[in-house]
Amino acid sequence: MTTPLRILLAVICLLVLSSHSMADDIADGHGNRVTINGTAFQPRAGSDDTPFTRYDGSLFGLHQENPFTPRDFYPPFFNGSGISSGDINRDGWPDIVSANGRLVVIFMNQKGERFIPLEIDVTGQSDTAIFNIALVDINGDGWLDIFGTTYLQGNFYLLSNEGIFSSAGLKQTPRGNAVLSSTTSFGDVDQDGDLDAVIGNWFAGASKRHPPSHSQNELWLYEDGEFRVQALQEMVGETLSSLLSDWSGDGALDLIVGNDFEAPDIYYLGDGKGGFELVEKRDELIPISTQTTMSIDTGDFDNDLDLDIFIDQITARATGPSAKMQIQALDKYCDEIADVTVRDRCEANMETRKGFFYGANHQPSHIRECAKVPDESDRRACIGMQVMMTAQRNKDVKLCEKMPRTETRTYALCRNFFEAVVPHDAEMLDQAIPQRMNENVLLTRDAANDRFLEESEKLGVGFTGWSWNARFADVDNDEWQDIYVVAGTWFRASPSGTTGNFFFHNEAGERFTDQTDAFGLQNFMIVSAYTVIDFDRDGDLDFVSNSINGPLWLLRNNSRDGNSIAFELKDAVGNRDGIGTKFVIHYGPDGDRHQLRELKASGGYLSFDEPIAHFGLGEYDSVDRLEIRWSTGGETVIQGPFDAGHLHSLERIKSQK
Repeated sequence: MTTPLRILLAVICLLVLSSHSMADDIADGHGNRVTINGTAFQPRAGSDDTPFTRYDGSLFGLHQENPFTPRDFYPPFFNGSGISSGDINRDGWPDIVSANGRLVVIFMNQKGERFIPLEIDVTGQSDTAIFNIALVDINGDGWLDIFGTTYLQGNFYLLSNEGIFSSAGLKQTPRGNAVLSSTTSFGDVDQDGDLDAVIGNWFAGASKRHPPSHSQNELWLYEDGEFRVQALQEMVGETLSSLLSDWSGDGALDLIVGNDFEAPDIYYLGDGKGGFELVEKRDELIPISTQTTMSIDTGDFDNDLDLDIFIDQITARATGPSAKMQIQALDKYCDEIADVTVRDRCEANMETRKGFFYGANHQPSHIRECAKVPDESDRRACIGMQVMMTAQRNKDVKLCEKMPRTETRTYALCRNFFEAVVPHDAEMLDQAIPQRMNENVLLTRDAANDRFLEESEKLGVGFTGWSWNARFADVDNDEWQDIYVVAGTWFRASPSGTTGNFFFHNEAGERFTDQTDAFGLQNFMIVSAYTVIDFDRDGDLDFVSNSINGPLWLLRNNSRDGNSIAFELKDAVGNRDGIGTKFVIHYGPDGDRHQLRELKASGGYLSFDEPIAHFGLGEYDSVDRLEIRWSTGGETVIQGPFDAGHLHSLERIKSQK
């Protein structure tokens, strides 16, 4: 934006009262009004000496049954299920939605003290599985809706009726040939004021590695109350994560598609009109990406007011770091589950797991292990899975017909293995962003040369075991965004066990240090998804994670130090929650300190966060100036001060002219 325009916008904006406790009117520079209301945070909660305390979620009402069966011991089912957070009933307290087998489980927040669960059977199909689950306002009526993706049954969304969900609000989305949309990213890519979506598709994972063309990813543009679907022009891959974020800094949402295995990750520059331009190796903008990409996020970790990119992958095979990886024995896997029913089911899963081997380690004789499974339905599921793995190992499609007819989902896995693939375009592959194995990628913005540099090893975040979801978040309110990575898988070979999580504390933007145990953020259950949420509204960030065959976990922040401030949007001009909007704050002596946050509804792995911009302020107790870079384009500068210790709600009201 040009300097004269910045000055004009600043002049247009009115001086806001110091406490912002009243609804003050400000102009956004386009004839629209912006009002601000501040709500004080609750007193800091949590009492332990460690920064975080991990609780079995059932102790806070975050209870869900464990639906894991023998038919889940294979991708994508043992990759986990999604989780999302947001204020469903607009009472000021963030709620949680979790995917749990065929069920959607809604947890309504009771003033930060506990949650009340509500189960919804969306598909009515006992053999289906829900993966992505997102809380986003699809139809722009001001209420968060639920968007979900399933295996074999297509995608759906459930429209809210002023905070209430019922079958009357269930809508089916356009459906292509993909068996599973494993990632969904939301943002206003054409800047017309509503939410569009990028749908990332998955086909067969490790057993296929290179999927057929009908697993092509798609761009869904929302127009006149429905999605218009168009294919993304790219190489087809096993997409596990995708991110809509303005990482180029030009005001339009860009796109990153994270693929597992052979297909490279794909980077696009958005034009703000719904179009994307492919970034190629010869552009020298992106130097490298990861090969087994699980999760993508952007954040300004060094507070230089541009976005950096963190991409995590499977690094557990790295020779040096693997020797130092923490592993917990399999016989301890279920020990910390509080609910007896969930723990018993978990222990039964672990016994069944002993009879499952993968790839070259699988033998047809392993089907005998299914006789040890006591439940008849689980026994049939076990037999079906063993037959399916034998069919793949022996490359014998006829064996698919030998499995129990009740195992429709496993039958599809078996048949999919034998689908033909289309080779990648040689020229596109030659110009694709290079991949690397066994190390994460942290791309830092080199604004002077208009490019990104790879600095994961230098900054201390190269190794994270069997990574799943990673997010930037300032958890100790010291002004610097940290990185939390949830991880884990079952290792059957020596050493036998499960791997843990990684928490990297940001050391003033200079480097990250592994502080997982010191912060109380370790967990040796397999956790693939989590949501960042200030569930008790006390001004520090908590986490709720979704384990693969166990409970939800609540990681409560015990922070006592560090001021914080947060901003949320109610936007009647753009999409309601301002997804894609950037906030820049200026504070400190002479206003020389600054931070940047972007509201996103994408990235990570099966994970969505409540749409609130949270800033740790350390010792500082106010913000001098706020810049809002709107999702629809344009910028508004609002003079403060804004008091710390408050959630400031900004509402943009459309001009009647």
